[in-house]
Amino acid sequence: MDTYIGRQPIFDTDGRCIAYELLYRNAIDSAGAHFSDDGKATARVMINLVHNIGLSAIIGERLGFINVDENIVMSDLMHSLPKEKFVFEILEYTRVTPEFIDKVADLHAMGYRFALDDFSCANENIDYFRRLFPYVEIVKIDLLATDYDHIETIVEKFRDYNVKLLAEKVEDIAVFERCSKAGFYYFQGYFFEKPTVIAGKKIEPSVANALDLINTLHASDDIHKVCEKFALCPELTYNLLRYINSAEFNFHQEITSVRQILQMLGPSRLRSWLGLFLYSDAEDRRFSEAIIEAAKFRANLMYRLVHAHGRPEMADEAFLTGSLSLIDTFLQMSMEEVIDNIQLRESTTDALLKREGYLGKFLSIAEKLETSEKIHTLIDNLAPKINLTPGRLYAIYTEALNNNTFEK
Repeated sequence: MDTYIGRQPIFDTDGRCIAYELLYRNAIDSAGAHFSDDGKATARVMINLVHNIGLSAIIGERLGFINVDENIVMSDLMHSLPKEKFVFEILEYTRVTPEFIDKVADLHAMGYRFALDDFSCANENIDYFRRLFPYVEIVKIDLLATDYDHIETIVEKFRDYNVKLLAEKVEDIAVFERCSKAGFYYFQGYFFEKPTVIAGKKIEPSVANALDLINTLHASDDIHKVCEKFALCPELTYNLLRYINSAEFNFHQEITSVRQILQMLGPSRLRSWLGLFLYSDAEDRRFSEAIIEAAKFRANLMYRLVHAHGRPEMADEAFLTGSLSLIDTFLQMSMEEVIDNIQLRESTTDALLKREGYLGKFLSIAEKLETSEKIHTLIDNLAPKINLTPGRLYAIYTEALNNNTFEK
């Protein structure tokens, strides 16, 4: 299932593209946005940035401008994006309460950047938003809603504030030149370029799974329980791997386990990331329950096998390998395409793509045990090949089959 994002460039006075405004779109040929909930529209843009299309493909080295209202700002969803790469546009109808001002001030102190969107230059509106001005970097002026003869007056109104003006909906060169001369810093509009729409494949977890994990994080700081929850959600594991491989993390280590990622992110950022999916409309996937059950079995079996084989240091990587071994079937993508989007240790990649290496051997065993109708005969044949007795291998098999959790 495809998903989309609109992108319109923002220019400086020299005509250089310095940023893109990122817009919700629901079709590749959509000229505008059609949505009833601004929060969901913003969350959809953020999910597409983080997961479905990717940051580098959409904005590259430039900044991204994203609309936010009080609900998004107060929810901490913004923490799921790298603050260095974004300017957050506070929508014109946002309620400027003392709590909202304090939140913006806190975020500003942390390095988040803000703009005011579609700003009305009426004196009463300036008075209403004045308390936000110390934390706002850019004010966007809609020229189509502004008297063309008052452009210089508008600039003068903001002369005493430490903000830069952006002219929206610049329609021709004459307007651009007049705004530039008057003191506008940035420009955006159809005169330069209409929004383009970029498509990507929607690969998201269910809302129920995201909510379940958020509740687990609130109820317990036991990373063991959180890892178990991820074991039940291969699509969440895949999304987490894509998230950690985003450019903003500069994460160059080889990934061997979900535990490794969770410890690096910490519970706060993990909750912010999961919160994005509460706004999504991800669909249920066909045969998902059977696929997840099979992946759980493989992960649990491989985890136990490497322990029994005297290689406990490989246990977490074995579990991750088993958990991801059916992600191609779940997402209806090739495993090659899946691997291209994430960074895994070579031993995990070899096992997933070619069933080669130490982990590949155990993954092949898991697949055989999963499908065989003559389980005792198969176990009798397999056990000597991995230096286990048939009784020990059968015990490991039944533990993995009957137990949804894994032990340390």
